[in-house]
Amino acid sequence: MSHLQFSILAAGFTVGGLAVVVSGARLVLRFFPGQAKRLAISFLLIYVVTLLLRPSASPMIDLAVLTGAVGGVLLVEGGLRTPEAVAVFLAVAAIVDVWSMFGGLSRALVEQYRAGASNFLLYLTLVAPVHGRAVPIVGIGDLLVGGAAAAALLRLGFRPVYVMGAVIVGLLSALAYGLWRGGAPALPFVATAVLILMWRYRVIFRYHEAKRR
Repeated sequence: MSHLQFSILAAGFTVGGLAVVVSGARLVLRFFPGQAKRLAISFLLIYVVTLLLRPSASPMIDLAVLTGAVGGVLLVEGGLRTPEAVAVFLAVAAIVDVWSMFGGLSRALVEQYRAGASNFLLYLTLVAPVHGRAVPIVGIGDLLVGGAAAAALLRLGFRPVYVMGAVIVGLLSALAYGLWRGGAPALPFVATAVLILMWRYRVIFRYHEAKRR
């Protein structure tokens, strides 16, 4: 598989994974609002069981990661009641992600995976089958944080095409940089894209309010 083909595959997994997580969480909140917390805990327990069993089949890993991410979104997004709360959430998550990638847990897991000492990283990411082996693409934390921010902004009335577009741009920018440099924390890219979107929304809103006056 060429570098271009892998890049397209990775982008497809990233965009598809985000779409599944956000859509799954919103469907639960729409049709089972009273059971959302219980379902969230159930989804996370399924993911924990997968971490303990560590199946080798990449479809099972991906299904578990997506299920866990949906569960996480259901637990988090309800606490993000204002755009400002979403902004703070993303900023804090981005800082933690940078620390983890450059000197914390994420860096250790990546180094162990590259050295062949541990494959635990696979169970924390969506994986794609490449030449008969599973390759990590995007982390469950990135899907959870990006998905929670997207679900909260959609609930707050932001237009879906802009919200999903901003998170996707952030994730794909991180993916492109990571493919170029050999890995990168995704959440700073996501946070930057979403904060720009929120700033634009505020500017447009103030403009229309001023015209009405």
